[in-house]
Amino acid sequence: MEEFKEQYLSYLNLTLERPSINYLQRLIQHHLIRIPYETFSKFHYFNHYDEYVPTLEQFVQNLIHRGWGGTCYTLNINFGRLLKEIGFDISFVRVNPGHLGIMAVIEGRKLYVDVGYGSPIMKPVELEARRKHILHGFGEEITFTQKDQALYEIDRKSNGKSFVKKEIIWEPLEEKDLAADIEASYQDSEENVVMRRITAVRFHGNTCYFLRNGTLKAMTYRNIREYQMRDIDKWVNTVYDIYHFDKESIQESIDFLEKRNIKIFL
Repeated sequence: MEEFKEQYLSYLNLTLERPSINYLQRLIQHHLIRIPYETFSKFHYFNHYDEYVPTLEQFVQNLIHRGWGGTCYTLNINFGRLLKEIGFDISFVRVNPGHLGIMAVIEGRKLYVDVGYGSPIMKPVELEARRKHILHGFGEEITFTQKDQALYEIDRKSNGKSFVKKEIIWEPLEEKDLAADIEASYQDSEENVVMRRITAVRFHGNTCYFLRNGTLKAMTYRNIREYQMRDIDKWVNTVYDIYHFDKESIQESIDFLEKRNIKIFL
């Protein structure tokens, strides 16, 4: 475990420090910049593993050798495991529908942490400090609003328009409490859209690269450029160049969707 903890921190370009809010914020920022949100590994874990969320060892090895991050459960659970290993007091929280976050407690302050939403939540958010928090980044506005004593809404907006809302149930959970949620996220059905499309998000410099099947968006604070790709070889090379995933896993994802009659190009 010690070896993988050190490899994880090294991949983030950070060293071990005493737990603090400042250190947590740097861990979050480096994680979002260095480790992508992506579904390529999700299809692989579905095909080859009994446990859908990889162990810390598997996560770190696939991160180093295949460039994988994961979707929300893989990313936030393994980041939570790392935080525990380096001395942070953390729990998980359910975020409906189909998501989870992390509750970190530092000096009596409860902080919401989320490196698994493909969103620039670049710092811990002290939800209980005030009714509303607003974050901005890469052309996105993220609003946290208290709805009840232990209920908070996350509203993500682009160009002033809301495109996804979820609700944080602000009650601490352990990994085992999320088993049914994780299993539901891997349901191989038409209703589970995450298992029916390719998605990847990487933050690089001032640009957020968002891939959804054959469409790539490059989003900055000022504008959005969109590229529609229809050539498979160009698409594979573009995905490889931007996200650095190994080409075997890229092809595996294409095959996974083709078997389910999903075409990634319009």
